[in-house]
Amino acid sequence: MKALFEKITIHDQRSLLVRRFKMPQFDVPWHYHPEYELTYIAKGCGRRFVGDHVESFVAGDLVLIGPDMPHFWRSDDEYYQSESTLMAEWIVLQFPLAFTQQVLQNLPEACAITSLLTRARYGLRFSMEVSSQMSDDIKQLATQNGLEQVLSTLHILNQLATDRDACLLASDGYQLAPGAAETERMKRVLEFTLAHFRDEIRIEQIASVTGMAPAAFCRYFKKRTRKTYVEYLNELRIGHARKLLTNADLSIGQVGLECGFNNISHFHRQFKLNTGMTPLRYQTTVHTK
Repeated sequence: MKALFEKITIHDQRSLLVRRFKMPQFDVPWHYHPEYELTYIAKGCGRRFVGDHVESFVAGDLVLIGPDMPHFWRSDDEYYQSESTLMAEWIVLQFPLAFTQQVLQNLPEACAITSLLTRARYGLRFSMEVSSQMSDDIKQLATQNGLEQVLSTLHILNQLATDRDACLLASDGYQLAPGAAETERMKRVLEFTLAHFRDEIRIEQIASVTGMAPAAFCRYFKKRTRKTYVEYLNELRIGHARKLLTNADLSIGQVGLECGFNNISHFHRQFKLNTGMTPLRYQTTVHTK
C-alpha cells in the first residue's frame, strides 16, 4: 500500500487549520500532504510511523512533521477489540509552506520558528517536559479563531523552538514524497516487523518481504535508516518492553519473552544499551514515581 496523498482544504480567509478528533482508535492511513503538521496526543497509545521511523507513543506525545513526509499513528491492539471502550483523542494543527515563505521569513523576530520548521522537515518529537508545558495552549487552539489562533500558533512554535531535547525522527536520507514502489517496499518492512517483532525474524525472512537478496536488503536498509535492521528491530522490541514494564504483575523474564528476546541476558544487554538502565531499575523507577 503506497502513501496516500491527502488534500487538506484551508479556507481562503484562514492561514491554518486546527481540528480536534475523538474516536475509538486512530483511523488515518499512511499518508502525506504538502502542509506542516503539529499533532498532540491528548489520549491514547500505540505506535507512530514517520517516514522510516517507528516508535511507541502515549498521551502527551507531540510531533511536528514537515511537508510531504509520509506518516500515520496506529492504536495498540486492544483499541480494535469489539468490546473495547477505549478512546483516542488528538489535536492537529496544519499550515501551508506559504505561511513560512510569505509571513515568517519576513519577520526577523521569527527566525527561531523558521529554524524549527527547517529542522522539522523529517519530523521532530518534542520532550515530554515541553509537551506538558504546552498542552493547555495547544488544547485552546481548537477553541480559537482568527488572529487570536494565529498568534497562539506563533507562541506555541516559538516555545517549541527552545526544546533542546527534541528528537529527529525519519533519517535525513529519507526520500520525501517517495514513489509508489519505494513507499510500498518500506511499508512492507514496517508492517511485517510490527506484526512479527515478538518472534524470531531472520534477515532472509525480512529480505524476502521486499523481494531483495539478504545482502542487498541489509545495504538498502542501512542506507535508508542509518542503522542495521537488527538494531532497528531491537529498538522496537525495547520500546514495547518499556510499556510492558509499567505493569508490575509481569516479571522481567516474562517481559523479555513477550518482546521477542529468548535469552534473558541478551534482553538485559539490549535494554541497558537503549535506555541506560537495567529492566529492573526501569520498572522500579516507573512504579516509584
